[in-house]
Amino acid sequence: MTSDPLAGLDDVPWAQLQHSYGKADDVPGQLRAMRAGDWEGQYPPGAQLANHIVNHGMRSQAAVYTVPFLVRMALDPRLVNRHRFVALLVAIAIGRDNNHLPSGYDPQEDRDHLASMRGEADDWARWIAGATDDEQRTQRQESCEQVLIDAEAVVSSYDAVRAALPALSPPC
Repeated sequence: MTSDPLAGLDDVPWAQLQHSYGKADDVPGQLRAMRAGDWEGQYPPGAQLANHIVNHGMRSQAAVYTVPFLVRMALDPRLVNRHRFVALLVAIAIGRDNNHLPSGYDPQEDRDHLASMRGEADDWARWIAGATDDEQRTQRQESCEQVLIDAEAVVSSYDAVRAALPALSPPC
């Protein structure tokens, strides 16, 4: 494990990624604040980050890119309250866990939803083509693209956290 859990943070194209409030270029600062334990404003940095990347249980495009950094922080014995990093990883994987109580979480439902979204491409193309003007056409195009990006983010976030589980699990 590298000595800096945030190594490579500035190599991620955060400004090209989206979260619930727009461009994700503020995510590196929130991750750094989490690592440092800094707390400015009303909410702790972990809550701020969670609100941006897992808003109302929906995982954003930027969420999957935070996973390796959160895993390394969760494994870093120098950091306090490491359970908070794991809690955020759970939210990234499945959204808000209380949404899945008591019936549980089935990632196949999210995969099916993504496949359904991809399967509706012809319907979307007709809807976009039926726009009354260029502005409406652009809005429809962007709307369709965002729906697909969001559905892909949900599946990718789950997969990224699932892939990290062996590192987070103590050896038997």
